[in-house]
Amino acid sequence: MTALIWDLDGTLLDSYGVIVDSTLQALREAGITAPRQELHRRMIAGTVRGVLGEIGRERGLDGGALWRRVDELNQSGSGRIRLMDGAAEALRRLRELGIASFVYTHNSDTAKGILDRCGVLGYFTYILTSAAGLPRKPAPDGIEWIVNRFGLDKSRTFYVGDRPIDAACADSAGVGFIFFKPPESPAVPTGTEWATVSRLTQLPGLFEGPAGA
Repeated sequence: MTALIWDLDGTLLDSYGVIVDSTLQALREAGITAPRQELHRRMIAGTVRGVLGEIGRERGLDGGALWRRVDELNQSGSGRIRLMDGAAEALRRLRELGIASFVYTHNSDTAKGILDRCGVLGYFTYILTSAAGLPRKPAPDGIEWIVNRFGLDKSRTFYVGDRPIDAACADSAGVGFIFFKPPESPAVPTGTEWATVSRLTQLPGLFEGPAGA
């Protein structure tokens, strides 16, 4: 069986607007101003928590406290989060092809509520969130957990993500990486990609035809 394990923010969910807004507000509350575009670029290159840790060290602030405030603001703004364009169509076609979909995200279990509200929760065999308490990406533990729990074949398992940290996670876990890079993304390819798509509707086509699922 072919299986896809999906990242959430910036891959399935169009959530970066909310995350950047939350981060800018938390920084303003701490007396810090930051250019929006540069903040977004740093988040894509690394992680939100990592960026806040860097800012905390630079300004003598508690990066952990900044992250907790951003998380609170993200929760309150979650109602504004929508699916990425083409996500529902891609998931539907993948299911028709017999390809299983999973999610591995650093988000809390509220991610399940967002996917349910967006009408796609039923497409996923399992959603692994931060509630599992596993080491964060790029550690491979989350992917390994899903692979072992569901008896997946690593040679036919792919992690779909939009950031270098997702590529590193897939590489560490020994699964293929499908790089989702929409035209506006500042993310830079790592050279480890099994495939790259600029629209999610292109993804099922990677598995159609004789080589299929």
